Formats: sequence, structure tokens, C-alpha cells
Amino acid sequence: MNDLTVELSTPAGRVFAASVTSIDIRTGDCTVVNITPNHQSYLSTNDASEITLLTADGRFVFVLENAVAGLKGGNLTVLAESIRRVDPNDAPKLAA
Repeated sequence: MNDLTVELSTPAGRVFAASVTSIDIRTGDCTVVNITPNHQSYLSTNDASEITLLTADGRFVFVLENAVAGLKGGNLTVLAESIRRVDPNDAPKLAA
């Protein structure tokens, strides 16, 4: 399986960049989108979301606020107003 490249950034700069094998994006309405290397493109804007990334070094979870994400050519780029890394076991529920 080919990996995807992910870059998470805020206006202040890059927060995270890595090669990943799995991407799950949970939106504010609790919809979960799984992105695989087979996806050709993806575009999303969200007020609040959570992104879970699986890398060779483990699982990383980030909470994104006011984010836009785009996938093209195996590269997922996310720009958000704020990005906060959370412990995967403590990931918040974004909507009740």
C-alpha cells in the first residue's frame, strides 16, 4: 500500500508533517471520512473537526478549528485557524 503525505498548518506555520498509512477525519456533525491512497481528491471545510493519522511511529490525533483540507496527488494539506494535538485515548467528542 502506498502512503499518503499529510501536512497540518496554521497561519503561524507547520504543526505536523509525515507520511501516513491511514487518515480519518471526524467533522463537527460526527461524520467520519476515511481517506486512503486510492482517493484521487478530497476537499472539505469545517468549523471543528478531528483528524486521526496512522504513521509508522503510531497514531496521532489533532483537533482542528476552522479548517480547510484538500487532497491531490497523494498529498493532504490542512490549513486551520488552530490545531491542537490530543492524546488518542482522550480525543474529544465534537458533537453531542
